[in-house]
Parts: sequence; C-alpha cells; structure tokens
Amino acid sequence: MPISYCVSSKKASVVVDSVVGNFTGHENVNLIVARGNTIDVQLVSPEGLKNVCQIPIYGQVLSLALVKAKRDSRQSLVVLTEKWHMSILAYRDGAIVTRAAGCILDPTGRTVDNFFTLSVHRSGLIAIKAFEGIVKLIQWEAGADLRHFNVRFDFPNVSEFKFVDTTEDDVYRAAFIFEDDNGKHLQFSDLNMHDKEFRPHLRQTSIAADSSMLIPVPSPISGVVVLGTHSLLYKSSENDGEVVPYSSPLLENTIFTSHSIVDPTGERFIVSDTDGRLLMLLLNAVENQSGLSVKEIRIDLLGDTSVAESINYIDNGVVFIGSRFGDSQLIRLLSEKTNSSYISVLDTYYNIGPIRDMIMVESDGQPQLVTCSGAEKDGSLRVIRNGIGIEELATVDLPGVVGIFPIRLDSSADNYVIVSLVEETHVLQITGEELEDVQFLQIDTALPTMFAGTLFGPNDSGLVVQVTERQVRLMSNGGLSKFWEPANGEMISKVAVNAVSGQVCVAARDHVYFLSCIVDEMGALDISVIAEKQFEDEIACLDISNEGDDADKPATFMVLAFWRTFSMEVVQLPDLKTVCQTDLPSRIVPRSIIATCIEDVHYLLVAFGDGALTYYVFDIKTGTHGEPKKSSVGTRPPSLHRVRNKNRQHLFVCSDRPMIIFSSSKKLVFSNVNVKVVNTVCSMSSRVYRDCLVISDGNCMVFGTVDDIQKVHVRTIPMGESVLRVAHQKSSGTYGVCSSRTDTRFERITASKSAIGKSLSKPKVTATRNDMNETPPKSTSSFIVLDHNTFQVLHSHTFGPHETAVSVISGQFNDDNNSYYIVGTALVYPDESETKIGRIIVFEVDETDKTKLRFMTEIVVRGAPMGIRILNGKLVAAINSSVRMFEWTAEKELRVECSTFNHIAAVDLKVLNEEIAVADVMRSVSLLSYRTLEGNFEEVAKDWNSEWMVTCEFITAESILGGEAHLNMFTVEVDKSRPVTDDGRYVLEPTGYWYLGELTKVMIRAVLVPQPDDNSIRYTQPIMYGTNQGSLGLVVQIDDMYKKFLLSIEKAISDAEKNCMQIEHSTYRSFTYNKRIEPPSGFIDGDLIESILDMDRSRAIEILEKANTKGWDPSIPKDPVEILKIIDDLSRTH
Repeated sequence: MPISYCVSSKKASVVVDSVVGNFTGHENVNLIVARGNTIDVQLVSPEGLKNVCQIPIYGQVLSLALVKAKRDSRQSLVVLTEKWHMSILAYRDGAIVTRAAGCILDPTGRTVDNFFTLSVHRSGLIAIKAFEGIVKLIQWEAGADLRHFNVRFDFPNVSEFKFVDTTEDDVYRAAFIFEDDNGKHLQFSDLNMHDKEFRPHLRQTSIAADSSMLIPVPSPISGVVVLGTHSLLYKSSENDGEVVPYSSPLLENTIFTSHSIVDPTGERFIVSDTDGRLLMLLLNAVENQSGLSVKEIRIDLLGDTSVAESINYIDNGVVFIGSRFGDSQLIRLLSEKTNSSYISVLDTYYNIGPIRDMIMVESDGQPQLVTCSGAEKDGSLRVIRNGIGIEELATVDLPGVVGIFPIRLDSSADNYVIVSLVEETHVLQITGEELEDVQFLQIDTALPTMFAGTLFGPNDSGLVVQVTERQVRLMSNGGLSKFWEPANGEMISKVAVNAVSGQVCVAARDHVYFLSCIVDEMGALDISVIAEKQFEDEIACLDISNEGDDADKPATFMVLAFWRTFSMEVVQLPDLKTVCQTDLPSRIVPRSIIATCIEDVHYLLVAFGDGALTYYVFDIKTGTHGEPKKSSVGTRPPSLHRVRNKNRQHLFVCSDRPMIIFSSSKKLVFSNVNVKVVNTVCSMSSRVYRDCLVISDGNCMVFGTVDDIQKVHVRTIPMGESVLRVAHQKSSGTYGVCSSRTDTRFERITASKSAIGKSLSKPKVTATRNDMNETPPKSTSSFIVLDHNTFQVLHSHTFGPHETAVSVISGQFNDDNNSYYIVGTALVYPDESETKIGRIIVFEVDETDKTKLRFMTEIVVRGAPMGIRILNGKLVAAINSSVRMFEWTAEKELRVECSTFNHIAAVDLKVLNEEIAVADVMRSVSLLSYRTLEGNFEEVAKDWNSEWMVTCEFITAESILGGEAHLNMFTVEVDKSRPVTDDGRYVLEPTGYWYLGELTKVMIRAVLVPQPDDNSIRYTQPIMYGTNQGSLGLVVQIDDMYKKFLLSIEKAISDAEKNCMQIEHSTYRSFTYNKRIEPPSGFIDGDLIESILDMDRSRAIEILEKANTKGWDPSIPKDPVEILKIIDDLSRTH
C-alpha cells in the first residue's frame, strides 16, 4: 500500500506572536517573529532587518516571550507550543541553544475556552493563565528541566492576566480582569511564593463591561491601562484612589487587538484595533510626594495598517505590525502628516492566511492557485503560482532578434540598445518611451553582434566594445577606434567580457585569446593579446568570472566546454593554465556555460542542446567541484544569461521553457517565467524603464519588470471584505466569489460595493423568522463576479438579512450546454445553534455583457448547503444531516431526486467518478456511491471513529484523506478483507495518523509544480491543502517499495538533529485530541527529510551513513551521495 508523503509547499505566513529584544547580543536589537512551526530571528541594522536564523519548532507556536536571568547579559527566548511544550532558548556562538525545556500540561488540567495569556515577571518567573481555577507558574535555570507548579485562582471568567512592575524585585504583583454576577472588575494581587497563593493587594475596581485588555505600565509610573470598546481607564497599582478615566469619539465601538510600549518610562504606547487603526496612547504623568502620578490620558490617531495581531516598537520610530488576517508590515512613524497619516510603510511581508478556500486554475498553460485569504478589511484573493511574472511595459515588433545589449554612454541611465539580428545589427536610441534607429560611433551594423557594452564604468571613459564574428571593436565617444581580428582570418565563435576591467576572451574554433582593452594616458585606445591557447577540441561555449562572481572586479578564471570531447575545463587568468578538467555527464553538445556565485556558493552550470542543464558546486580555491546535478529547462538548446533584479544577480535561462535560477537557503531554485519562449534577454535601466528586463521571443522585444524573485509568487487582489468561497468559470472568463462584509462607521472600499452591476434577492419562504427585522444583522453577504484577467468587479448580488453564502461552484447540468454558478446560502441567527433554512441559487453570467448576472432559479433547503458538487450532470449537496441529489429539469429548475440522512452535520463533500466522500462534524468520513440506474445513494463504507471534521479529499475511489479540527490529518481506506456489516457497509479502516499542527481548511486534488520527468521517485494522487496559518502543503502517494527507505531516513535525521523543544519527532507528530493519542503512522515528514538538503554536505553524509538500510528495496542506492540526489528529487515536487 502506498505511503503518504506530506511536505510544505509554502510555510505558514500568519504572524502568531512577535517580540523585540536583545537575543543575539546585549548590544543587538532583534525582531523575533513566530509563524506556524517556525521562528524567524532578525537583526535590526541601519540598512533594515537582516535575517539571522530560522528556528524550526516541533509544534505549533502559541506564544513567545523574552526573559533575562540575573547574571545574563542578553535575553533568552520563551517558546510555548499548542501541545503545551515549553523551552527557553539562547543564542550562543551563532547557534540556538536550549537552556531548559519541558511539558507543562497537567494530566488533569482543563483549559479555559477562548482564553490564554503568558506573562513574564522581570525576575524570570513565568505565569500562564489558561487552565480552570489555577495559574501555572514556571521557574527555570539553565541546563535543568522546567519546574512548574499551580497556584489556586478562584476568580471566575478571567479575561486578562498580567504581571505589573513594582519598585521591589521580589514582589510578584499581578493585575487581572474577571467577571462575576455584579459585572467586570480589575484586581491587583500579590503572589506569596512561600505559601503559593495570591493575596489581594488593593480593593477590586469595577470597570466597564466592555473592558477587554490590560496594558502594564512600567516603573516608576506603574499600574495598568484598561482598554474597553468605548473608554480607557488608568489604575495605579500602588494607590487605591488613583483612577483616571478617559473617553473619546475615537473609541466608539473600538475592539483593541494589540499594543506595544514606546518609551521605557511608559508614557507612550501604540495600540491597534480590528479596523486596522493605529493609535498613540499617551499618559501625562506629574511628580508629587509619592512619586509619578498619571493626571491625564490622551489618544491620537496615527493612521491605518493591516489589522495587527502583534505590535513591536523597534527604535527610531520604526514599528513592526504582525498580522493574522493581512500582510505584515514594517512602518515608520512620521512627525508630520503625509496623505492624512503619520505612517509610512517601509516593507510588506505577504500573508496568505487564513486560507478559507482555494481552487486550481490554468492560465497560459501554467497552473495557479486562487485562494480566499484574510478577513474583513484585509480580505483578499491571492493568485499563487510556481514561477515569476514579467509585467509588460512596452513591446517593439522586431523579428529575428538574437542578442540585446544595453549601452550607457555619458548618462546615469541606459540610453542606447544594440539589437543583433540574424544577419545585421541595429542601434536604438532611448528617448523617454521612444526608440529611434540611429547611427552610433563606429558600430558595425552589417554583421550580427555577439557582444556589445560599455567598458570601465558607464560614466567614466565613454568606451564601447563590440564583438562580431570578424573582429573586436573598441570605440570612444570622441571618435577614436581600435580593431582586433584573430590570426589567419579565423572567425570568432564565442565571447565573454568583463566590462569593468576591459577583459575580453574570444574563441575561434579551438583557439582562445585573452585580450585587454585599455586607454593610455594620452587617450589612445589599444587591444592587446595577454595570452592565447590552443586546445585539443573546438570550443562550444565559454565564460569568465572571479571569486564571488563580482562584476566590479577583474575576472580570475575562465570555464570552457567542448564540441566533440563533451568535456569542461577551468583555466586561470591571465596565463590560461588548466586548473580543472571534467567529462560532462551528457553526450549532447554543450551550448552555454556560466560560472557564478549565489549566496556565497560558487556554481558551474552547463546547458546542452537537448534542453538539459547540469550544474556543479565549485570550490574556486582548490579548483574542484561536487557531483553533477541535472535539471530539464526545455526541449531546445538553452542559453544562460546573468540578469540583475533589485540589485541582486540571478541567472536567466532562455529556452522554450524560460526560467530564472536563484538561490534559497543556499540551494538553487529553478522558477518558471510567465512567457512561452525567450530567445535572448538582458537587464536594462533607462530613465523610463527602470530595473527591467528586455526579452525577445524572435518576433518582438518586450520591456518588462520582474516580480519579486521567489519560489512561489503571490499576487494580491484586495477585496476589502472577508472572502469565503471561490469558483472559476472558463466559458465566461470569470471568477465567482462568496463574500461577507461588516459595515462600520469607517467608510472603506469593498469589492461588493464597487461592482459595475448590482442586484439583490431575499429568501421567499414563510418559514423565515418574524423577528428578522428586530435583530439587525452584523454582516452582509454577497456573490461577486470578477473578470479572470483583470479582476475587475463586474457584478455583486447581495443576499437578504442574516443570509450568508456558504458554498459556490461552476458547472454544467445534463442536457444543457450552458455554464452556471451554483451558490449555497444559509440563514444564520445568533440564537440558533443550527441553521434551519438555506437556499441553493443558480446564476448565469451574460457572456455578451459580463456585468449582468441572471437569476435562473432557486430552491429552498432545510439547512446549510455546506458542500455542493456536480456529479454526472446533477447537483449533489451536503445539507445539515443529509446528502441530497438534485436534477436539472427542462424548465431549468432544481428538483430533489434522492436523499440520505445518516449524518449529524455534513461540513464537506467531494466527488470522484460516482463516489461521494462526506465529512461529518463529529462522525469522521463516510463513502457514498450514486447508483445511476436506481437513482439513489448507497453507503459503501464508514469510519466508525469519532473525528471532528473540517474537510476531506479523495486519494483514490476507496481511500480518503481527512483534516480534523484538532490540527490533525488521517487517512482511511475501504477494508474489503473484513466482512461487511449487517446493513451491508464496509469499514473505512484508518491507515495513517498525523499531527500537522495547523487547521486544514481546504483540500483539493491538484499540484502546483508538475512532476519532473527525470525524478527518481515517482508520486501519484497529489492533494494540496491550505491552512488557517497561511501555509500550503502537498500530500502525495509514494510506492510502498520506498516506505522503509523513507522511514529510516526520517528516523536517522530526527535522531541526529534534536529539536530545540527537546521532544522526540514521534511525540511531535502524534495524532492528539484531548486524552487520545495515536502514534504517527502512514505518513512521511517531507519537511524533516528535505531539511537535510540545507545542512552542510559533510554533516548530511554523516547522518545518512547511519541510516538503517535493513529491508530496503534492492533497487534503492545505499550510497549517501545517491540518497541525497533522491531527496533532492523529492524537493522538486513542490
């Protein structure tokens, strides 16, 4: 039976928590951000944030905090995970060190619903309020297990708990909010460490019922600020009578989300709310006989940001906004208003979470995911593809282009482009957005150009070099020129140039000439031969480079590949002495070669005539290289070019499958470009076309800007409201989106309000409640139609009060060639535990005028149609406890054909052929089959375990992948070896249990990266999933012959590389729900296995040598180097 290989395609992007402090050094300022199961440590520098390290965590991070022991010069990091594992981490000698770790969960502990807080006293004592009737206190010391104990805490309905500053270090004072029958109260209590109890310090203070957050104020002011939806309150922790209330029009219906201290003295704080507003809270403190006393509170609006989950004031007015529902931001606070705001956005960190729904769509032959991401004002559609987009700025129709070379002469920007055609050359002058064909210097326009460029810097000398098949031409802006030709009339076949030093290397058949272009003190030009060498074979391609592949330094070596011997040679400059000679792994003629350095790793890359590419890691000091790695970059001869984007160098592969090669975590990444064919390319930056690429497909030249170069590219379509469901309709060229918006007093642009066409409908049923108008809804739901190219909002259909769109698909019915959008809605009332009424509505987009949406028909259903699918031209829907089949009549109406009622509440439904998988909120998954001839359902099999389901997807017709509400995954399969039950059903037998650590919201049968043809391990049945943390993952099935191999590699890595949480990998990945624990089985941790590719190669080989090879299939290599190749192949599947 195949085994499930689970791996992240894109790590979590939702910010769970963040802190600022001195982690890597006592003088360093670090921003530390937790996302999912990783923690990013960054150093604050004058140039911005610099990545220090990424810490993998065995668990879903719940909270972060910084703590400083008495004798420490720097702070340590407290990490708490969702399974209640805690560790104290330090940064020592460039590595993460675990100072203490342990599990703080009590066997009988019962967590409080929807409340958790972690607070650190300045002595290092950690308090957690998350369990009924107790406060958990954690003490620690380096090198020992965490010691934790419980303190009785009988206050009811606690909603906030924080340590507050006092003038004495040994006083452990806490402030907290609790609620009893008399309302909400603020209480200060001191912890008696000897008796392990809290004793009231001051009398409790009654506070507003809407109070929700405490901000501790540091000494010497001390006390807390209580935040409510309509007012603020300062309360001293020393003086019973010192209470300062505050209200403002800015605080009307304000729900605060986060805060950060600005001044160490506690006079200024930054706070944020659910509307994305950033406000400055100021405490006006004056000195009196008892010390500092707050006399006044003021709050000012700074501007709008993403809705903040965490705020960190860094320094010098720079603030980090970590968001759960939108993109995180790095902002600067301004002293004066600019565009009605005191905020300037310095950087944006994209976040595609939480993902509510997603679909796979093919665009220009390339698959792309469209996700429903974020919520409320930060709600958006995200278009995600594996590749890099080029945004077209201008095009020039010019067929036959084989080379493009920018020239920058007496200018700070490129002002000429030399374009080489098959038989001639053109010089185009750039004037604004215009290109004009001109005569330029003594450029030879009668022959094609192999290279052209400016020498010795763009503005210094005004020298231009041109290389044709006949000669090298050196020309100055003053009219001087110098020519050089190979001896015996040989033709130049290849050229490589270092423009800064004037080095030119040309090949003529089997000869190589190393030339130097100079201008002497008198201004005379000269081209001299520094060295020449004859090789045994004709040169097919060459390149020159240096240590670091630094374009601002002279080249120090040359790399060549040959026609007939299929070999590669590295020679040093200037004497052309051979350093390294290697036989290439292919018997196809090499067509392009390049030596480069990316992320401090040197590479040699060779492209062959059949579209294959081989690359080596190259040690420039010893002249040796590693084992070759292969990739396919097309079907015709590719060419390799250096390009620059945002001051970083990358490689562009010109072919019928163009790619950009860049590095991530010191691994080469091959990313597709969204154009079909590229024959040649160059980087250019003119006054109008800044930092762009010029590409040619042989018919026209395109000037375009490049997306951020990364493995997965994300495009954001802001919606301004929560996006719930999405569908794509190819025939009309549209997307259909279900959305929900909450109208507040702050007017904002939303997709549903800005549509060109608008319509509305309400349920026409007598069963709707009579008191509908007495309970005004908090939100409005709509069905929105967008153009699938421009994402223009074409039409918005608004549903009735209390009605929410819960599902949407696009499909065709039997005997009807038209495509329809089918939308499921539910009437949701706050006082009802279950939806009683819903609708299924059929819409049609007018293909002649897409701004018009036809309301075709509707059918009222008793419940919420959470899942709808087309099966054999009919509509199948999961509605509360039932699954129903609807047929499409000749009158274009929906009519119930058959139903089954064997569920508590069906939350998801998928179809494959005639099989239906149903996910039940409590009863796991079941497998139905639609009997076409009989016109009814048959329940084929059922999982009798109780799983709280969120989503599911077919692996095969008889096996299902499920995602449940406690961050776990599992697989089940029809067990035909066991007899059917009395009612004729098989059992869906569990075949795998897995703790993912994130809530899986959606699963689809799709893959973002096509499986490479030359992969050593083939996979089947790919399923992509999206989570509430904004991660995308892939689950594929790998043949059983690799099971023992992958499990032993997984164990070897987990045994060798201990995680900072100090728990076993098997403990981390155990399927867990309350007291139920299932050991991980049936799944392979792809993230763990592929992490070996990021290790030092010698360390990776050392680990693989210790792998237990017993039971491996004989065809699987046992050599660590070969195993690394297999793992590298696995990493290319996503």
